[in-house]
Amino acid sequence: MTFFTAKFQPLKFEKPEPKELWKLGYGIKGEIITPPQLPNGIEFDKKIKSRNIEQIINDIEKNNLENISLLEWVYCLFSKHSWDVENPDKSLSTSEKIWKFTKKSDALKLRLFWRLVLYTFNPKEKILPFSLADTCPSFEPQNEDDKSLIKIVNLLFQNSYEELAEICLNKLIQPNKLLTQYSLPYRINIDNNLTLVEKIQLSFPLALKSVKNINEKQINFLIETLNILSPYPQLKAVENLLNNISADIGGKYPKLVNWLKNNYGLTGNNSRWNQLSIEAKKSLKQWIGAVNYRDFEKLVDLIINRFNLEEWEKRQLRNRKVFWANYTDRFDRIRILLPASSTQILGNNINREDITSLIYDGSEATEVCIFDFDKWLIVEFFRGKGSETRIFPKSNELENLFFNSDHISLKQLRSLSIIKDNVHDHRYCWQNDCERLLRSKNILPNQGIRYFKIVEHQEGFSYDFNSGMPPLKQKQINDRNRQLIDWKKDIQQLEEEAKKIPPY
Repeated sequence: MTFFTAKFQPLKFEKPEPKELWKLGYGIKGEIITPPQLPNGIEFDKKIKSRNIEQIINDIEKNNLENISLLEWVYCLFSKHSWDVENPDKSLSTSEKIWKFTKKSDALKLRLFWRLVLYTFNPKEKILPFSLADTCPSFEPQNEDDKSLIKIVNLLFQNSYEELAEICLNKLIQPNKLLTQYSLPYRINIDNNLTLVEKIQLSFPLALKSVKNINEKQINFLIETLNILSPYPQLKAVENLLNNISADIGGKYPKLVNWLKNNYGLTGNNSRWNQLSIEAKKSLKQWIGAVNYRDFEKLVDLIINRFNLEEWEKRQLRNRKVFWANYTDRFDRIRILLPASSTQILGNNINREDITSLIYDGSEATEVCIFDFDKWLIVEFFRGKGSETRIFPKSNELENLFFNSDHISLKQLRSLSIIKDNVHDHRYCWQNDCERLLRSKNILPNQGIRYFKIVEHQEGFSYDFNSGMPPLKQKQINDRNRQLIDWKKDIQQLEEEAKKIPPY
């Protein structure tokens, strides 16, 4: 059996000149193109005589718009560049007249602006005569659509992709649909392997800074855009997002942060974490920390507002919220554990995906938050005589219990083996000691922090990353030590009760 190898080569067609296309329109055989054979009984209109560019320009000069067919306008736009070279004294005046004719011809307006946009991105191509590009300001808007058209075209001229992105965000419309809405081309390659549409989409994150009140629809639209982008522009868009939007703003939108975690997070499946720049990685961790802290903050506020607490209990919870606000960049993960009584009161106000019910074991009811701080896991008990903070070195076993198990009780948490000094109180002036304990484990406040806040609506204490806050006065130390006596007894009793349950 004999096999033959076929070799295919691309077909090459000579690019037809405008005159060839003009002849085709009139059914005249040209040098390159032959008119198609029309069906029986149908003939080219012999009454319409083909005209040259001089005749068409003559009608333009005399304002005889009605004498010029659409085909002749197309031919004119193709041929006017050559005519302008031969008639430089008339090139601008005739082009201005053409723009004025758009008042009465939408078809002419459509073709002029279409070519104008193409010319903007590729001026070397003979897409539009220079004179028509230069006299574009002669166009007089007739309605609001015309004004919007001019605005969009001007933004394209100026490469103002961020402002175009802002229009898209406000209208919740993708760039290709926006440009199509105004009969403008969008299949245009720009640079760096990016299209015009992608260039605008990359600016969506930048445009967010200009939006005064970002709504959920706009966040969903941004996520939808990120999902449809191919890998390279998506990465660039994410970099723009993380490097230009602060964690304070980004942390307000959990849905967006979850998308970033799933697609670019440190531990997500098929994550593109390693493709992010160093700055973007740092920003993403801050975003994740901000949204996790907001969950904690929301829980504290709900407890204060929904529970009948003593004023000192409310103050203690507020102080806890303020203290951890100094560490918002460090929250890798958070898990909220609620007793049944709290779930009934708070359940409808917190995303069910974020909470787990504690197993009742007879302990005094309290809410618990578990923080993931890189190499450490922190368990925060909110209320009661067992209000405390427990700090555990991270292990696979503890991670699985704290973040995957649905069977956790208060006694179980207190029964876990722990170094005595890693259990911390919330009594008088607790913040100084707690900060020092965290710092000893390299759990540091947000980068660049100058003042460490411990009370709401106050600036806080000057902070040094080596020495921490200013030390307590001797009287404060004495008062604190007296209060710790009872707290240590309470914790010892709670731990002894916890040890009576079977190990987890």
